[in-house]
Amino acid sequence: MTLIGYMMTHDSGFAPNPYWGILTLATCKPVIRRTKIIGDWVAGFASKALVNKSKNEGVTVPYQGLIYLMKIGEVMTLDAYFNDPRFKIKKPCKNHPDPIKRSGDNIYYWVDGRPRQLPNNSHNLKSIERDTRGVNVLIANMKESYYFGRECPIPDGGWESIGFVFSKGRTFNCSSYLENIRNFLRKNGYNPDVHGNPCLRVDQEDASTHVDSCSKQ
Repeated sequence: MTLIGYMMTHDSGFAPNPYWGILTLATCKPVIRRTKIIGDWVAGFASKALVNKSKNEGVTVPYQGLIYLMKIGEVMTLDAYFNDPRFKIKKPCKNHPDPIKRSGDNIYYWVDGRPRQLPNNSHNLKSIERDTRGVNVLIANMKESYYFGRECPIPDGGWESIGFVFSKGRTFNCSSYLENIRNFLRKNGYNPDVHGNPCLRVDQEDASTHVDSCSKQ
C-alpha cells in the first residue's frame, strides 16, 4: 500500500471527477494511472498555480491545501471504463448548464485500435496521446475517500506540524505520512465524502447553448 502525492495546477471537477458517489482519475497523471493498484492511495494538493488561478475566479484556497485523498478500489482500462454501463453517467455533456454533467471524465473510446475523444470542455485532441499513455482509470468509492476542492484543509502550522514534509518535485511518494494525514482528517471531523466544490468550477453557463448528447453516447 502506497500513497503518491502531487501538486495540482487545475481543479474543475474533471481530474479528479468527484461526482455520483465515485471519485475517478481518468485523465492527466499518466504514470500514476498506469502504475497504481487496488489498495494504493493518491492525494492531490493545491499548487501555487492553482492558488493563483482560483484567486482570479474569486476563490481563496491555501497553498498545499489537500484537494483530495482517494483509496483505489478498482482499476480498469480507459476502454473498459467507457463501455461499462455503471460509468455512462460520467460521460460529459458539453455545454450542459449543469457543471456536474459538463465535467464528465469518461471521454476515451477506441475505433479500429485508435483512441477517440468525446467532445468535452476540459481536454482537446492534443491531450489524447498523453492521457491514453496512462492506460487505466483509478476508481474510488466516496465512502472511503475524500474530496475537498475549494474547501481544502491544511493543518495549522502547515503539514510539517504533523510530521509531513513535502519532497521536491510535482509528484512525490508520501506513503510514510498516510496515517498522519488520515489522523489529521479524523481529528478535525472529516469523514470520507465530498466536502466542497472544485476550485475552478463554473456553476452556470448559457442554457441556450445546451446540446443534450448524453442519451446518444
